[in-house]
Amino acid sequence: MFVILLCVKLEFVVMRSDWISRIDSLIKWSFYALFFFVPLVMFPATYELFEFNKMWFVFGISILIFFLWASKMIISGQIEIRRTPLDIPIALFLASQIISTIVSIEPHVSLWGYYSRFNGGLFSMIAYIFLYYAFATNLTKSDSKAPVSYKILFVSLISGLIVTLWGLPSHFGYDPTCFLFRGTLDVSCWGESFKPTIRIFSTLGQPNWLGTFLAVLIPIGIGFGLSNLPESNINIKDIKKAYMIPALFLGLLFLYYLALLYTRSQSSFLGLALGILVSFLLLFFFKFRKYSAAGLIRDKFLRYVLAATLLFAITTFLIGSPIPTLNKYTTAQGLMTALTKKPQEALRETKEKSKQSPAKQAETGGTESSKIRLIVWRGALELFSRNPLFGTGVETFAFAYYKVKPIEHNLTSEWDYLYNKAHNEYLNYLATTGAFGLGSYLFLIAFFYYYCLKTLSRHKHSAFSPISIAILGSFTAILVSSFFGFSVVILNLFLFFLPLFFFELTNREALSKSFTYPNKKEKSREQEINIFKMAGIFIVAAVALFYEFYLLNFWLADKKYALGYNLNKAGEFTQAFTPLSEAVKMLPSEDLYKDELSINMATLAVLLSQQNQGSEAAKFANQAKSLSDEVVSRHRGNVVFYKTRTRVLFALSQLDPSYLDSALDSIKKAQVLAPTDPKIIYNMALFYNQKGETAKTIELLNQAKKMKNNYVDAYYALGLFYSQLAREDPGNAAVLRKLAKENLNFILTNINSDNDAAKQLLKTLE
Repeated sequence: MFVILLCVKLEFVVMRSDWISRIDSLIKWSFYALFFFVPLVMFPATYELFEFNKMWFVFGISILIFFLWASKMIISGQIEIRRTPLDIPIALFLASQIISTIVSIEPHVSLWGYYSRFNGGLFSMIAYIFLYYAFATNLTKSDSKAPVSYKILFVSLISGLIVTLWGLPSHFGYDPTCFLFRGTLDVSCWGESFKPTIRIFSTLGQPNWLGTFLAVLIPIGIGFGLSNLPESNINIKDIKKAYMIPALFLGLLFLYYLALLYTRSQSSFLGLALGILVSFLLLFFFKFRKYSAAGLIRDKFLRYVLAATLLFAITTFLIGSPIPTLNKYTTAQGLMTALTKKPQEALRETKEKSKQSPAKQAETGGTESSKIRLIVWRGALELFSRNPLFGTGVETFAFAYYKVKPIEHNLTSEWDYLYNKAHNEYLNYLATTGAFGLGSYLFLIAFFYYYCLKTLSRHKHSAFSPISIAILGSFTAILVSSFFGFSVVILNLFLFFLPLFFFELTNREALSKSFTYPNKKEKSREQEINIFKMAGIFIVAAVALFYEFYLLNFWLADKKYALGYNLNKAGEFTQAFTPLSEAVKMLPSEDLYKDELSINMATLAVLLSQQNQGSEAAKFANQAKSLSDEVVSRHRGNVVFYKTRTRVLFALSQLDPSYLDSALDSIKKAQVLAPTDPKIIYNMALFYNQKGETAKTIELLNQAKKMKNNYVDAYYALGLFYSQLAREDPGNAAVLRKLAKENLNFILTNINSDNDAAKQLLKTLE
């Protein structure tokens, strides 16, 4: 920024038009960088490798463009904002996000978004909308043959190619990310939850995110291939050269599609299928329907479409689709299995699978994701029924869901996962922003479709019509995939910018009007940059630099937090203290850091006490309690913070038994916020056991069993308590031993027949 200001100082009398031209060029290249780098950005030392860094890159570019655009307005002496067809829908949507943030159960989360992801928070939505209008205002006036939208889409295709080539080797056990971060060309750098040999994710972070990103690019790639087909009257000698570019796009489509299949993402596959279907139907409606059968056969567009379809069909036949039910008769392996397997075998496998109880499924192989989604969706609808107008607050699903979590969720393999999204973008908006939020979101989508169809019918012969139609297909792919998942940074960028690209490529007149202030024309186009304008630019630069450094400080604090968090998890509490303390000092507004530091300091207090360092232990204990008090005082509706507080106070109770009552109060508050969480009830039972209240302990453990009838810990604890009571109460020993055996036998019969702890305890009761 100051480089630009230095140039201004050295060339004080430069013509205004020259400076505006230079600024426009910088804005254009900023958008190129945005769409090229966002899919690629990742960093190993942050708390979250992918989405956090992508969102921060978007914020950084947004601030840079803000500086450039504001400087341009200062130089021109006029505020200008381009009008677009989506102004009213976008205004309503933004209003819904602002109102839901104001009434949010977690305003800090609603502003920034769920920590580590940040996409979806109010600040991210403001950034996307700001970028939308920055592009519309500054880059849609070009009279060049290829509009900036066309070039950005091409840049996205190149970025997508790099993402694809980066991700494909991981399917075969050679992940470039591991080589970059660890120096080993394998997949050993990933934990159990990341298995790229089964489902690749490349630089996007999750298979579904990569799959949807590719589902967006494939229709656009088809559109580019169609728009680069040669004229029908081309010289025969030039045919090979003319068809080389369309052929290269077919090769690109093959790589994209192959990578999408290797993600094994069902939602992305379905989104792509419907996106391509929409594109092909529109292409047929606006182009092919005027032809006779003979004319259709000769049409170069139809031939290219058929070639792409055949390419996808052959690839699916050889590789298989992510949807198992489609593979039985559409893939080579499926056909061979169907032809060789006896009907009796198939029937027996189906019956065995159907007989397996939900409890057994959860313990052995995991519950089907579709069943879990349906349960989570029920919770989202319940949240909407309780907060119908404005929801629980932008991006608060992670904390609000605990309040309404269906008890059936406890029987799934993901019963103790934290769901920060509803895994359905529409239900997520409904739950967190209410009817106003979802209604404005759907209105924006519906209005864009209406405008597209209306515009395409009027501009059938636009040079960019294949790409315009492809944009609508890509937009559809996002919406379909979002029904089974949720948006991420690159997808939200496309969600806002695909409509804008459509407007520029198909009907630039839609972007011809502007809001300007003051609404007057300058007498001269060659005004000098005076001292007042320079002062204004310096002020804007200072503001922009302040926020860029704030982002940098936040990013560095996150690195410290990530290091401390991981050391805490590894049990290296002494080493974790310094980075966590530094993170809190660098960003005192982020209570998540204080929450983690509080449990660290409570644990260190216990360790210091064991080393006979009483004064230091007391100091750490007081600071841990103080940090926890501060966090929960500002986050009354955050069950996660109350769970941490319970751990802090329970740890401190080893130093001072009076803290046990405080820990019990804390877990009771957590239970109010998460009434169907069996783990909270289980831990509460253990607290009552420490207080010597055996009857209350057994009552709570039985309650935990009812919430989760395959809860091994609860059954084992009851077996243990009943066996202890049998030894202490000889008069009722037979009854108590029977109760102990019933709980232990239930584990071995219905949950896990190989549970050694249950077997050993059962032997002592014989």
